This record gives sequence, structure tokens and C-alpha cells, in this order.
Amino acid sequence: MMATQKFIVITAATCPVETRSAALADMEKFAQNCRDNGAARVTYGSVISGRHPGALIFIQFFDDLDGFETVMDTIPISAAYGRLLNTHCVMPFSRNIFRGKAIPFEPKIDPRPNYLMLTRARRKSLEEADFLDLLAQTAPTFKKAGAQTMRMGHTFTGSDLGTYMLGVTYPDMASIEATYDALTNDPAYAKISAGVEIDMRSITKIAGIL
Repeated sequence: MMATQKFIVITAATCPVETRSAALADMEKFAQNCRDNGAARVTYGSVISGRHPGALIFIQFFDDLDGFETVMDTIPISAAYGRLLNTHCVMPFSRNIFRGKAIPFEPKIDPRPNYLMLTRARRKSLEEADFLDLLAQTAPTFKKAGAQTMRMGHTFTGSDLGTYMLGVTYPDMASIEATYDALTNDPAYAKISAGVEIDMRSITKIAGIL
């Protein structure tokens, strides 16, 4: 089972179309900087559907906030990060820290996932323990339909405090379609849908995972 890092940091940024390819190349270099200085894992790519189409997404996983602090201290001396801002005109507009919540799910990261679906929701009538229990009950449905990884985070700092973010990776669009077709017949998912308010769902084309 994939370890649940205690903290997840999601940064979103705008990027001109003409510099996107070069920016993604430097995101790989910056991701390595982050891995070398405290991040347990980094996933990055570009949004193809959702609230901010075309945005770049950079997701870091940490075992503790000391790792996040070390990465923040690395940013001013990272040549790749400097090029992202000054050469490729990348402009971060959002950075949220989430506290990781454990979901029993056996990951499959070989071959590397190609798509990430992020879904943000706020609890209405469900207590957190019930919400997470119901989500765990849906994990086999996600897995059977083709999902490769499944993670949940609760907003710790940033915008939309109190919301939860579910991140699920897939090998292809057909698996995303199959998942949501299957969830329509999942009783646990029906209870989740009745007990939370979903206000954002996006698909990111993954460019790399380190």
C-alpha cells in the first residue's frame, strides 16, 4: 500500500502557450531540486479540463513540514525555478497545503499514470470519519475501473479552507470514464454525493513523476 505522506502541497501557475514546453522541461529539473531537498514525491503537469485550463500544476508530498520549509529555502537558489519565472513567464497564483488522509488503496505506478483527476469537496452532513470510511469503501470501484493511485487531503493552509481534495491517477481517459460509470452504481459513493458539496473537478495531463 502506498505510504500516506502527512502533507501535500499543490501549486498552480499560469504559463504562456509559447513557453509551455520549455517550462515543463524546467519543472522536471525543479522537481529534482525538490526531491533532493525534502520532498518525498513530486508530480507535475498541465490542466486540460476544469476551472483553470492551461494552468501548470506542481504537487509535492512531504513526510513533515520541515521538508516543505527546506524546499522553500531552496527556491531562491534554484536555477530551474528562476527560469520558470523569469524566462518562461510562469506566474504562480495558488499554493495550498493539505494534510494527508489515509485511504486503503494498492497503487500501480508502473507504467506511469498519464492523467490526474482532482476533485474538491466540502462536507455538509457527513462527519469526517464517516466520509473517509465511505471513501475507503469506494476504493475497490476506482481500482477495478483502472485507477492507479488514490489520495485524499484536507486543506491546511491556503484558499478554500476546510475543503477536501481527492486526487486519483489513471492510465487513460477510458479509465476515467469507466470509473464514473461504475460509481453511479456504488452505494457508498451515493452516500458521499448526498453528504458533500463538490465545487471543483479538473483533469491534469501528467508530464512527470519523480
